[in-house]
Amino acid sequence: MKRTVLFCMTLAGILAAGVRAAQPETIGQLDEAIKAAAGFQPGGDSGPLRRMETIAMASLADAAVREAVEQRLIGMITSDATADAKMLACRMLQTVGTEKCIPALEALLADAKLSHGACFALGRMEYAAAGDALLGALGKTRGELRAGIINTLADRGERKAMGAFIRLLKSDDAVVACAAARGLGRLGGDDAVAALKAARPQAAGAIESEIDDALLVCAERYLAEGKRRQARAAYDLVRESRPVARLRGVVAAGGSEAGAFLAGVIRDSEGPLKKSAIGLIPLVKGAAATEAFVAVLPSLSAEGQELMIRALGERGDATATAAIAAATKSEHEQVRVAAVDSLGSVGDASAAPVLAAAAAKAGGSEKLIARASLVRLSDEGVNAALIKATADADAGVRAECVRALADRRAVEAKGRLFEAARDEDAAVRREAIRALGMLAEHGDLPAMMTLMVAPKEAGDRAAIEQAIIAVFGRMDDRGMQAGEVLKALRTAAAEARPALLRLLRMPATAEALAAVRAAMDDAAENVRDAAVRTLADWPDAAPAEDLLKTVSGGVSRVHKVLALRGYVRMAGMSQNPTAMYVRAMELAQTPDDRKLVLAGLGNADSAEALTLVEKYLDDEALKAEAAQAAVQIAGRLRTTDATAAKAALKRIIAAAGDAGLRQKAQDIINEMEQYEGYILAWLTDGPYMIKGKDSRAVFDTPFGPEKPGEAVKWQRLDKGVGAWDINLEAMYGGKDHCAAYVKTRVWSPMAQKARLEMGSDDAIKVWLNGELVHEMYQHRGLTARQDQVNVDLKQGYNDLMLKVVDHEGGWQFCCRIRKPDGSAIENLTIHAE
Repeated sequence: MKRTVLFCMTLAGILAAGVRAAQPETIGQLDEAIKAAAGFQPGGDSGPLRRMETIAMASLADAAVREAVEQRLIGMITSDATADAKMLACRMLQTVGTEKCIPALEALLADAKLSHGACFALGRMEYAAAGDALLGALGKTRGELRAGIINTLADRGERKAMGAFIRLLKSDDAVVACAAARGLGRLGGDDAVAALKAARPQAAGAIESEIDDALLVCAERYLAEGKRRQARAAYDLVRESRPVARLRGVVAAGGSEAGAFLAGVIRDSEGPLKKSAIGLIPLVKGAAATEAFVAVLPSLSAEGQELMIRALGERGDATATAAIAAATKSEHEQVRVAAVDSLGSVGDASAAPVLAAAAAKAGGSEKLIARASLVRLSDEGVNAALIKATADADAGVRAECVRALADRRAVEAKGRLFEAARDEDAAVRREAIRALGMLAEHGDLPAMMTLMVAPKEAGDRAAIEQAIIAVFGRMDDRGMQAGEVLKALRTAAAEARPALLRLLRMPATAEALAAVRAAMDDAAENVRDAAVRTLADWPDAAPAEDLLKTVSGGVSRVHKVLALRGYVRMAGMSQNPTAMYVRAMELAQTPDDRKLVLAGLGNADSAEALTLVEKYLDDEALKAEAAQAAVQIAGRLRTTDATAAKAALKRIIAAAGDAGLRQKAQDIINEMEQYEGYILAWLTDGPYMIKGKDSRAVFDTPFGPEKPGEAVKWQRLDKGVGAWDINLEAMYGGKDHCAAYVKTRVWSPMAQKARLEMGSDDAIKVWLNGELVHEMYQHRGLTARQDQVNVDLKQGYNDLMLKVVDHEGGWQFCCRIRKPDGSAIENLTIHAE
């Protein structure tokens, strides 16, 4: 209430600036407004009421005006003014009224039409007399009016109304008794609770429900005041009617017995109450409470155990670790899943091997949850426990512990991980090698290379190779990378050298390249094969000549193909790719080789490359690949050599068997010709506008050119004509929310399918031969080919008319006629007559 008054006073300080300067005038205006408002009825003129309210608000800053306003408002509520007018006066008195208005408001409390307004005003006044007036009216009213007054007294917190509320709680009028119960609840305190408790045994129906609600309100008030004993007693009064609310309240009241109490409810209750009790477990603190909950856990059903375990997990008390760990072996999946999930929150180091065992045994989501919980464990001894458990007799447990150490980024475990990388079990080795890839650093490379050269099983090398690549990815020193590999390569057996050679393409230093080149002549076939493959995958074009020699002089057909593929890939990296493609094509021996080169040529962007590709457009075995490459090259060449690009694309359209490829070629030509062939010869009429209406109304309204038989003064459009677009502002001036019509005649040598391509700033409608074929209302700027519409041209003349509507800003349009695929139509002529 105080904040409301302060706000009103602040606002009034602004409004009253002129009032203080002319008090008599202000009072006179108020008198006129009151006189005019006295007969107000809903739906009538509310202007006088608003003027009254404005003056009343302003009066807060001027004591004299405020007093005059109050006197007149008092006069209004005691006059024969309408009830609606008096209600507004009550509302204003709530803001400007003083103790002087209280008697007049009190007289309205027994009025069925005005009691609410009087309660509203008195309820917000801080004067003691206002409370006395409300209290006195209780003996003069009945039913809903009395209930309303009770509510107002409760809102005010009038504790002197306590006795009246207690008496009225026994009223035969249910409405009044219910209001009295609510009022007692809001007043709260020992007297209220005692009265509600005494009345409860005789109460029934709605009154009983209100009493129970009021007792809950009293209990919550006790809690807010720190009176936990009284709160608990009040909650106990509704144990039967409001069991869940009472349960929540008792828990909130706390105390050392809360845990045992809640555990007892969980043990002895069923249904919603049991679930609600379990849901309250996180609110009760302390190890003693945890022990009480854990003691109940075995007696619960599978559903109850699941809920209990999740609640214990949410509490985060490690005291529950052992019980939850035991639940990971439950016969019920839902219990096991809850247990492994909750252990991640409450578990200490002892939970690590338990979760590892659960992850090893489980499948599906249960395994994933157990693994996630292993990562979430926060106890400082967890990593040490996991390292210890990597020696477990169960290989599955060992593997899960290794995985968890990697996911926890436990770098202190690297020594043990290198040992695990030689475990008897393949799954453990696989996890250990993966972990080393995540945790190892450059200082660990010698040990990684030793593992690569002499793994537990030869099949482990692929995983070790990927782990080393991961370590390389975290290193900036390529020389150090290559040095460690080269050092290992010098003494490695033939079976280990291919993997080491493949690793050299990562640092790709000159020394690394020299070693791979040397391996091309190795006595071992597997080493030579790895060398060719490594050169073919080299990250730059440095070994291009080596690959070319293999293509031209190699013995193995497989190596020739690999080398050619690598050489073509490197051509795309070079400064002069076309020359390399030419050499590759010269050495290509089979159609498949040439297809490989053509695929690479598609990445080129020179006229020479396009010429080379075009030679194969007539080769039945290669024409499809050649056409694909030509389209790709022409698409990039169109900005630097449009003539050659367009010629090649037209040849592809004429010769390619793939319809999709032909359309792709035509689309490129269409892009190149997007500003060609636009109609620039038009007649025009306009501008058309509708006073007070916007562009939407102009767009929707048919004007003269749209009306058959209407006389229209067409004129030649000879201003604003650009290379492809037409600016109507040059013709009609800078106007907004207007339209202009343009028309022309299109002569077609035959009946044919066509496509209208248009753009507009802003909206556009199009008629062809008197038929509306397109309309688009948008606020937009002009671009070519914004709208495309398929149409039928008849042989001879075709009448084309456009309505172009400007919203605001620019006013432009463009229009051309093309074939359905977007290409130009031959022998089409335009006649603007």
